[in-house]
This record gives sequence, structure tokens and C-alpha cells, in this order.
Amino acid sequence: MYRRISLILLLLMLATLFSGCYDAVEIDDQVYPVILGVDVGTNNKFKITIQYPVYGAGNRNTEGTQRTQANVAVVESPSIIESVEMFEQEISREVTLKHLKVIVFSEKIAMKGIGSYILGIQRFRDMRSTVAITVVKDKAEDFIRENLSIVGESLPKMVELFFSQPLHNSYSVQEKFFNFYRSVLSNYEQPVAAYGGVNNYQNVRDEDSSKDISPITGKGYLPGEIPRKGSAKRELSGTAVFNGDKMVGRLDSYETRYFLLVEGEFKGATVTINDRHKPDTVIVCYIKLSGKPKVKAHFSDGKPVIDVNLKVDADIISIHNKTPYEKVYMIQDLNSQINDFLLKGINKTIEKTQKVYKSDIFGFGYHVADNFKTIQEWENYNWLSHYEDAKINVNLDVKVRRMGAGFYTSDIWNSKGKVEK
Repeated sequence: MYRRISLILLLLMLATLFSGCYDAVEIDDQVYPVILGVDVGTNNKFKITIQYPVYGAGNRNTEGTQRTQANVAVVESPSIIESVEMFEQEISREVTLKHLKVIVFSEKIAMKGIGSYILGIQRFRDMRSTVAITVVKDKAEDFIRENLSIVGESLPKMVELFFSQPLHNSYSVQEKFFNFYRSVLSNYEQPVAAYGGVNNYQNVRDEDSSKDISPITGKGYLPGEIPRKGSAKRELSGTAVFNGDKMVGRLDSYETRYFLLVEGEFKGATVTINDRHKPDTVIVCYIKLSGKPKVKAHFSDGKPVIDVNLKVDADIISIHNKTPYEKVYMIQDLNSQINDFLLKGINKTIEKTQKVYKSDIFGFGYHVADNFKTIQEWENYNWLSHYEDAKINVNLDVKVRRMGAGFYTSDIWNSKGKVEK
């Protein structure tokens, strides 16, 4: 009898446990912001902006094209976390940050220091370590309101793809919450963040197009400077440079590429250079690292010396003249042109971080630390204060691997004969 009663009780308990999830939440009972923006408040410490998707299909604009449907909400609060509950007054659903993809700080806040904000929210259980950290040139609210797209109906997918663009064009960086948090607390390196802003399309003007303008190559852009027009005014272009938890400067889009090359995080990008033999024409190539940079550090006369060895592969995409670079005897000349172009930019970018920003965003400290026997010696040395005095030597080796789809350079002919270009 005792066994029978025990078995019945056990079956009742199992039936209760497996009858369903006691903490189940219907997906449409909650709202999942994908972007959270932080600005300086006027009635309280913070002005927090969120963008969240609308359940259901997207809507069409006046031109008939499909747009991502999303809502933007703003509150002012004493803390980022409390603002999450305040948003529920408008949305009438529970707001959760479990699927948050990006935190956007205004430059004004970043200049004052965002360490306390990062330290404050890293304890929050809903916060993921993969959330991207971005600084915007003006207001975070304006940037988020311009976060529109006419491609696709999924806001989360659009945001995820947009903030992963640095993996394709290297115009900015893709800094995750955990990496930024670790760098803020580190004495080996300094933090960086993606740099964004709003483009008001002021750099594309309808002027006299009959003027012959020479190609301008190697020009880097900051947010709002890219000469373009389109449907979404927000853009990422450049890198926010920090010293500790305070933003001290910025790198433009090309300087960001040089930074990523030295750091070893460069994924590949198209680069256009002026042909040194025919400056009015250009050579277009796709470059990528052929391996991780090799960095070694030592001391000479009491000063740190850092040697950086980079190997870059280049694929020629286009040559806008008839120079037969595909010939074996011309390949070395092509290697030299690309090498000189990249090396000049790399050295200028390193110098800028040393002399202007005094911030080791490359993480050279990890290699300098090998010269110290104990952690205490390393901490007493305070590498970050000595970074500006370091001598950094960059050795770059560029090799053209492919010449594109053409096997030889062809002549152009007209009624007068061969065209010389």
C-alpha cells in the first residue's frame, strides 16, 4: 500500500511538472528593443531612446517601396535600467533588453566618460556581451530616428546587417560590449567604438558636371561627410578613440582601415590609388591580410621599441589606363605602389594616436609586457603613459596575387587610329 501511494504521488508530481512551462511568456506579450540610445537629459540625468519592431508586416511609403516598420520612444530617467520600465507606460507591454543589438552614446556623453554607464549595465541580467557599442557625432536620438531601410521588413535583421558592415568595407570598427568593457579596465590597451552620425546629403550638389575633376584617392570620411544621397541618413564612418573611458578623438574611414590592418582585424576592402606613372588615372585593388601581424617589442636606451611586420595580399580589380601591369616585369612596380600608399597611411595613423590622442588602441601593451618579469613591475611601469614615447617600426610586404579577369591590356581604337591613354 505504501508503495502504491508513493507511486501515485510521484505520478501526480510528474504530471504537474510536465504539464507546461510555469514561466512561459508569449512573444507578443513583450517588446524587444534592438537599439538603445543615451543622450544628456534636460529634466533628468539621461535621455534614453529605443527603437523596437512592430509586430506584423512592413508598410509601404509614398513611392510604393517597402520600409522596415519600427517605433521610436524616448524617456528621461535617472538610470538606463529604470528607463526600461518607464517605456512600458507608452508601449503597454513588458520591455526587455534580451535581444538588444546596439547601444548608441552621443559624443557629448562619450567625451565626459562612459565608464560608469558601462560598469552600471554590465551587471544587468538581460545585457548580452555581444551588444555593439557605438558613438554618434551629435544626438543618439537623431541617429536612431534616421535608422531606416527600404530593404526587407525585419528591423532586427536590418540593424544586425548594418552594424556588421565593417566586416565588409572596414570603414568602421565592430566593437562588442565585452571587448569595450575589458579595454576600459585594461592597462595594456585603450578602447575604441564604432563612430556614426547623420548625413544630411549636403555633400552632393547639382553643379556644373562638365568640369574635369581628377580622382581623389585615399580620402577618409567622418560621419556626415560621405558624398551620397539615399533613403537612410544614418551612417557609420570612422572610429571613436578613447583614453580610459573618455573619448579623446576620432579616426576617419581610411585611418580606421590602417588601424584594423595593424591590429590584425582587417577583413578586406577595396582601395583606389593614383597611378604614379599616370596620376590622372587610378588603380583599384582589393586588399586583405595574408596572416596575423607579427609584433615584437623590446627596450633600447630605456625606451620601448615595437616592430610590426604586416603581409598584405592584393587582387587587382581595375586599371584605368593601358599600362601593361600584368607583365612579369611590371608586377614589382605595382606591388611598390600599393605598398607605399598603405605604409604612408599606417605610419600617419600610428603617429596620430601617439602624439595627438596618446592612446594605445592597437594593444601594443600586450607585447611590451613580455619584457617584464612580474605583473607588479608591469603595473608600476604604467605603459599607457609611455605609449607616446615608443618607437614603432612598420614593415609592410604587399604582394599582388591576381590581376583580374583580363589576361592582357588592349588598345582603344577610333576613326583616327589608336587612342593614347
